[in-house]
Amino acid sequence: MDVGEKPDKGEVNDLTKEFLAESHDGLERMELCLTDLEKRPGDADLVAEIFRAVHTIKGATGFLGFGRLETLAHAGEHLLGALRDKKLAVTAEIIDGLLELMDGLRKILQTIEKRGTEGERSTDDDRELIALLAELKAGGRELALGGEPTAQNQDIRHLASVPASSMQDKTLRIDVAVLNRMMNLVGELVLTRNQILCCSPGAENFPELARRLDSVTAELRESVMQARMQPVGHLFSKFPRMVRDLAILCGRQVRIEFVGQETGLDKSLLEAIRDPLTHAVRNAVDHGIEPPEERVKAGKPPEGVVRLRAFQQHGLVVIEVIDDGAGISTERVLAKAIERGLATPEQAEAMTQREVMQLIFAPGFSTAQTVTNVSGRGIGLDVVRNNVEKVGGSVEMESHVGAGTTVRMRVPLTLAIVPALVLQSGGESFALPQNSLVELVYVARREAEQAVERMGASEIYRLRGGLLPLVRLDRLLGLKQSADVEEIGFYIAVVESEGRRFGLVVDDLKAPEEIVVKPLCAELRAVGLFSGATVLGNGMLALILDVAAMGARSGVRPAVEERKISNAELAETEAARTEAAQIEMQSSMVVYETGKDRSAEGDNGKRMAMPLSVVERIARVPLSEIEYAGGKAVLQYRGELISLEDDGEVLRELAASRQTTTDDFAGPDGRVATVLICLLPEPGRVRRIGVVVRRVLDVSAGTLLAANAAACNEQLAMVKNRVTTMHREFALQGVGSPTATMQEVA
Repeated sequence: MDVGEKPDKGEVNDLTKEFLAESHDGLERMELCLTDLEKRPGDADLVAEIFRAVHTIKGATGFLGFGRLETLAHAGEHLLGALRDKKLAVTAEIIDGLLELMDGLRKILQTIEKRGTEGERSTDDDRELIALLAELKAGGRELALGGEPTAQNQDIRHLASVPASSMQDKTLRIDVAVLNRMMNLVGELVLTRNQILCCSPGAENFPELARRLDSVTAELRESVMQARMQPVGHLFSKFPRMVRDLAILCGRQVRIEFVGQETGLDKSLLEAIRDPLTHAVRNAVDHGIEPPEERVKAGKPPEGVVRLRAFQQHGLVVIEVIDDGAGISTERVLAKAIERGLATPEQAEAMTQREVMQLIFAPGFSTAQTVTNVSGRGIGLDVVRNNVEKVGGSVEMESHVGAGTTVRMRVPLTLAIVPALVLQSGGESFALPQNSLVELVYVARREAEQAVERMGASEIYRLRGGLLPLVRLDRLLGLKQSADVEEIGFYIAVVESEGRRFGLVVDDLKAPEEIVVKPLCAELRAVGLFSGATVLGNGMLALILDVAAMGARSGVRPAVEERKISNAELAETEAARTEAAQIEMQSSMVVYETGKDRSAEGDNGKRMAMPLSVVERIARVPLSEIEYAGGKAVLQYRGELISLEDDGEVLRELAASRQTTTDDFAGPDGRVATVLICLLPEPGRVRRIGVVVRRVLDVSAGTLLAANAAACNEQLAMVKNRVTTMHREFALQGVGSPTATMQEVA
């Protein structure tokens, strides 16, 4: 086909596809510039950017033979040329006209995508829009900005969702450097495969090749995920136009703000949360923000604020829609719930504020007193929750009367591959997503009887002064219960989801893995406690636990936050919560046991600790992988050689021992060492070292004790009411100067 020919009906060639993608990008920039131009009508740079977007479309249409698109773009270019040359002043009517121009251009582009042509003129005539643009250029409709704008088109169907081009859904912009890195890694993968095929499993270099394969695969996965990651700002940029039109239609004055636009999210998830986020923003404008006169009476500025905030937290992306409107009255919600039979008066009386807010997500629930074109039919928030939960996320709402409402969505970074900790309970293996894992606690045999307290039918564990509800996984799933675990010790996985924090009691912990998530069959979905399935590294199937569902099924109540607070107090509370979380992280310590303590009797190891902030990974290393250079133990770790500290002579003890293990990480001889991979700050760089320990005892909060040379020459800390020796390399850093956070447990 010649370049100037129109494509056949239904056919879109590569050149046209490239034109469509660039045109949609230009219209996105135009939309942002128009909403900014309405606030800064004298900004010549914005006018120039809008002119360039339309001019680029017009120039390419003539080349490709799209006459209708060229005619409409030409009419818009005339109006924009007059604005650029300052022959016209920017007015509210001109902004409305240019927005209609943008919608018209976008509609034609979408028609080209679907049909391969611009559409039939008999049904898609643009004469009215061209006449409007000509009239605006002649100065026929002038309304100075600062007056009360009126929406040209009261049809709000285009406000129901943020426009998305099918061409944009199929394309992804990737940095060339990322592609080059992926190509290099694929080359490394092919070389490693060839070497593995040429050697037998018992060859001396087979373990080295296996480690290399693992390293290259991990790096390739990270590169692919990096390529799929897109800033949430791409989605946020769709909302200024929608908020502007909704505000005009609803008689509000609303400003939209963005925080954390650079936060990355998988492309597929970005598209999946488009509609839920749109519903939440629409509700914030229509239900949340009050009319200007009511805001003034309440002592607020007449212009309301809707803030979109995105950030990463515990391996999840959190997106918040925050408004400073009137808030939601829990009394009205409860009254409506009782009226609709969602709760009895007795149940309503016992509900916490958080539980009341969750009622709003029930299908058909609405407290709106009138039905408008925008909302009031009870359709929206249940769609928000259902769509977010489909991608493994969760939604919650906080509201304070007079202060505003926050809709908080939590979604995973990616759906394809997630890090998980493998648990064993009742003889079965399960995968626990690490984004729900707070910490791990091992309760030794000597502490087991006193560790668990019973209150009626419930069990609790006293963790650092707080009470942690316990859920036994084998009992919850109806599995065959193991022999009395209190006699041999047990593990508690402290998990949190949707405000519920509890301890999951399991028989044993296995190695963490990066699991590939697979969907469940209908029968397993009906159980309601699993979010997916996976195949573990040993070839066994494992179900992925749904932490939120387990907490709800076990009756664990979410944290209560009852008191109504003001805007200023909300900000102070958020800052205090952040600071408290940082202090808790900074004061946490990894408590471990080294080799035999020569100053103590028996076979007990020396109890020591180091700040959690310096521990990058707790690794289980086969003894055969530890090498020696110059008489010192070293370990190959992620492409570098790190030295191993073994003050307790644990390696010698393991080498002399005949005791073996069936650990997944054990080497051919069945012996495995526990190594803390630590980050040691040095001038101008951070150096990795490995600390060999007999076993990790706990991760707990602790405080450094004042130095007392007469009593002890070592730095001491108080951890769980026990005096513990700090590791010499990290004692002077103190608890409170974190250089990293513990990212993995292996």
